[in-house]
Amino acid sequence: MTTHPGSREIDVVLRDGSVVHLSPAKPADAPAVGLLLNGLSDRSRWLRFFCGFPDLAKATRWATEVDNGRRRYGLVATTERDGRIVGHVGLERASDRPERAEVALEIADAMQGKGLGTVLLCQLAEAANELGIQVLVAEVLPENRQMIGVLRDCGYPVKVHSLPGVELVELRTSLTETGLKPRELHHQAA
Repeated sequence: MTTHPGSREIDVVLRDGSVVHLSPAKPADAPAVGLLLNGLSDRSRWLRFFCGFPDLAKATRWATEVDNGRRRYGLVATTERDGRIVGHVGLERASDRPERAEVALEIADAMQGKGLGTVLLCQLAEAANELGIQVLVAEVLPENRQMIGVLRDCGYPVKVHSLPGVELVELRTSLTETGLKPRELHHQAA
Protein backbone atom coordinates (compact mmCIF):
# COMPACT_ATOMS: atom_id res chain seq x y z
CA MET A 1 0.00 0.00 0.00
CA THR A 2 1.62 3.25 -1.13
CA THR A 3 0.23 6.68 -0.42
CA HIS A 4 1.71 9.97 -1.54
CA PRO A 5 4.04 11.29 1.19
CA GLY A 6 2.45 14.72 1.16
CA SER A 7 4.12 18.01 0.55
CA ARG A 8 7.52 18.36 2.15
CA GLU A 9 7.97 21.95 1.00
CA ILE A 10 9.11 23.80 4.11
CA ASP A 11 11.65 26.39 5.17
CA VAL A 12 13.81 25.50 8.16
CA VAL A 13 16.02 27.70 10.32
CA LEU A 14 19.24 25.88 11.24
CA ARG A 15 21.34 26.20 14.40
CA ASP A 16 23.45 29.01 12.93
CA GLY A 17 20.41 31.03 11.85
CA SER A 18 20.69 30.17 8.16
CA VAL A 19 17.53 29.17 6.31
CA VAL A 20 17.18 26.23 3.94
CA HIS A 21 14.23 25.15 1.86
CA LEU A 22 13.32 21.45 1.86
CA SER A 23 11.47 19.93 -1.06
CA PRO A 24 11.01 16.52 -2.68
CA ALA A 25 13.86 15.51 -5.00
CA LYS A 26 13.02 15.43 -8.71
CA PRO A 27 14.84 14.58 -11.95
CA ALA A 28 15.42 18.29 -12.70
CA ASP A 29 17.61 18.43 -9.55
CA ALA A 30 20.23 16.12 -11.11
CA PRO A 31 22.75 18.85 -12.12
CA ALA A 32 22.60 20.50 -8.68
CA VAL A 33 22.81 17.16 -6.83
CA GLY A 34 25.80 16.29 -9.02
CA LEU A 35 27.47 19.53 -7.90
CA LEU A 36 26.73 18.67 -4.26
CA LEU A 37 28.30 15.22 -4.60
CA ASN A 38 31.31 16.50 -6.56
CA GLY A 39 31.86 19.21 -3.95
CA LEU A 40 32.12 16.80 -1.01
CA SER A 41 35.53 16.59 0.63
CA ASP A 42 37.49 13.36 0.28
CA ARG A 43 36.58 12.47 3.87
CA SER A 44 32.85 13.13 3.39
CA ARG A 45 32.91 11.14 0.17
CA TRP A 46 34.65 8.24 1.95
CA LEU A 47 32.15 8.27 4.83
CA ARG A 48 29.17 8.35 2.45
CA PHE A 49 30.30 5.89 -0.24
CA PHE A 50 32.92 3.78 1.61
CA CYS A 51 35.41 4.45 -1.18
CA GLY A 52 37.50 7.33 -2.50
CA PHE A 53 36.27 7.28 -6.09
CA PRO A 54 32.55 6.48 -6.20
CA ASP A 55 30.46 6.59 -9.36
CA LEU A 56 28.97 10.03 -8.74
CA ALA A 57 26.90 9.96 -11.94
CA LYS A 58 25.21 6.77 -10.71
CA ALA A 59 24.72 8.29 -7.24
CA THR A 60 23.16 11.40 -8.81
CA ARG A 61 20.73 9.25 -10.81
CA TRP A 62 19.84 7.31 -7.65
CA ALA A 63 19.14 10.56 -5.80
CA THR A 64 16.98 12.15 -8.49
CA GLU A 65 15.23 9.32 -10.35
CA VAL A 66 12.45 9.12 -7.79
CA ASP A 67 8.89 7.84 -8.00
CA ASN A 68 7.21 9.37 -4.92
CA GLY A 69 7.94 6.37 -2.78
CA ARG A 70 6.73 3.42 -4.80
CA ARG A 71 10.38 2.38 -4.88
CA ARG A 72 12.45 5.52 -4.25
CA TYR A 73 11.87 8.88 -2.57
CA GLY A 74 14.13 11.75 -1.57
CA LEU A 75 14.38 15.29 -0.30
CA VAL A 76 16.78 18.10 -1.13
CA ALA A 77 17.73 21.18 0.87
CA THR A 78 18.50 24.42 -0.95
CA THR A 79 19.99 27.61 0.44
CA GLU A 80 17.81 30.65 0.75
CA ARG A 81 20.61 32.88 -0.52
CA ASP A 82 21.48 31.26 -3.85
CA GLY A 83 19.21 28.23 -4.27
CA ARG A 84 22.17 25.83 -4.24
CA ILE A 85 21.45 22.24 -3.11
CA VAL A 86 23.39 21.68 0.11
CA GLY A 87 21.79 18.45 1.31
CA HIS A 88 20.03 15.35 0.09
CA VAL A 89 18.45 12.38 1.82
CA GLY A 90 16.86 9.48 0.00
CA LEU A 91 15.41 6.06 0.49
CA GLU A 92 14.92 2.97 -1.61
CA ARG A 93 12.56 0.19 -0.61
CA ALA A 94 13.93 -3.31 -0.22
CA SER A 95 12.52 -5.33 -3.12
CA ASP A 96 11.82 -8.37 -0.95
CA ARG A 97 10.60 -6.41 2.12
CA PRO A 98 8.74 -3.24 1.04
CA GLU A 99 8.18 -2.22 4.67
CA ARG A 100 11.96 -1.56 4.89
CA ALA A 101 14.08 0.94 2.99
CA GLU A 102 17.75 1.78 2.74
CA VAL A 103 18.55 5.41 3.48
CA ALA A 104 21.43 7.62 2.30
CA LEU A 105 22.32 11.17 3.32
CA GLU A 106 24.73 13.77 1.94
CA ILE A 107 25.36 17.22 3.43
CA ALA A 108 27.74 19.79 1.92
CA ASP A 109 30.82 20.08 4.13
CA ALA A 110 30.14 23.76 4.93
CA MET A 111 26.64 22.85 6.18
CA GLN A 112 27.61 19.95 8.45
CA GLY A 113 27.04 20.35 12.18
CA LYS A 114 24.16 22.82 11.80
CA GLY A 115 21.27 20.39 12.23
CA LEU A 116 20.50 19.97 8.52
CA GLY A 117 21.12 16.22 8.45
CA THR A 118 18.80 15.68 11.41
CA VAL A 119 16.05 17.80 9.87
CA LEU A 120 16.30 16.02 6.50
CA LEU A 121 16.32 12.59 8.10
CA CYS A 122 13.34 13.39 10.35
CA GLN A 123 11.33 14.64 7.36
CA LEU A 124 12.28 11.51 5.42
CA ALA A 125 11.23 9.26 8.32
CA GLU A 126 7.88 11.03 8.50
CA ALA A 127 7.35 10.58 4.74
CA ALA A 128 8.47 6.93 4.97
CA ASN A 129 5.89 6.29 7.67
CA GLU A 130 3.19 7.79 5.42
CA LEU A 131 4.37 5.44 2.65
CA GLY A 132 4.02 2.37 4.87
CA ILE A 133 7.77 1.99 5.39
CA GLN A 134 8.33 0.89 8.99
CA VAL A 135 12.13 0.74 9.14
CA LEU A 136 14.89 2.83 7.56
CA VAL A 137 18.24 1.04 7.36
CA ALA A 138 21.65 2.70 7.01
CA GLU A 139 25.06 1.10 6.73
CA VAL A 140 27.53 3.41 8.45
CA LEU A 141 31.29 3.12 8.84
CA PRO A 142 32.18 2.71 12.55
CA GLU A 143 34.26 5.93 12.48
CA ASN A 144 31.25 7.95 11.24
CA ARG A 145 29.98 8.79 14.73
CA GLN A 146 28.41 12.00 13.40
CA MET A 147 26.03 10.05 11.13
CA ILE A 148 25.08 7.65 13.91
CA GLY A 149 24.37 10.73 16.05
CA VAL A 150 22.16 12.20 13.33
CA LEU A 151 20.17 8.96 13.17
CA ARG A 152 19.75 8.96 16.96
CA ASP A 153 18.88 12.69 17.18
CA CYS A 154 15.59 12.33 15.29
CA GLY A 155 13.82 10.93 18.31
CA TYR A 156 12.76 7.77 16.52
CA PRO A 157 13.67 4.36 18.01
CA VAL A 158 17.11 3.30 16.74
CA LYS A 159 18.98 -0.02 16.95
CA VAL A 160 22.65 -0.33 16.02
CA HIS A 161 24.08 -3.72 15.03
CA SER A 162 27.84 -4.09 14.73
CA LEU A 163 28.86 -6.11 11.69
CA PRO A 164 32.38 -6.69 10.34
CA GLY A 165 33.56 -3.26 9.14
CA VAL A 166 30.16 -1.55 9.34
CA GLU A 167 27.44 -0.48 11.74
CA LEU A 168 23.93 -1.39 10.58
CA VAL A 169 21.55 1.23 11.95
CA GLU A 170 17.80 0.58 11.94
CA LEU A 171 15.48 3.52 12.54
CA ARG A 172 11.79 2.78 13.16
CA THR A 173 9.56 5.37 11.51
CA SER A 174 6.96 5.45 14.29
CA LEU A 175 7.66 7.49 17.39
CA THR A 176 7.72 6.19 20.94
CA GLU A 177 5.87 8.00 23.69
CA THR A 178 9.10 9.67 24.83
CA GLY A 179 10.38 10.45 21.32
CA LEU A 180 10.27 13.96 19.97
CA LYS A 181 7.79 14.69 17.27
CA PRO A 182 9.62 15.81 14.09
CA ARG A 183 8.06 19.28 14.24
CA GLU A 184 9.29 19.72 17.85
CA LEU A 185 12.77 18.77 16.67
CA HIS A 186 12.71 21.44 13.94
CA HIS A 187 12.21 24.08 16.61
CA GLN A 188 15.15 22.67 18.58
CA ALA A 189 17.42 22.79 15.51
CA ALA A 190 16.68 26.50 15.18
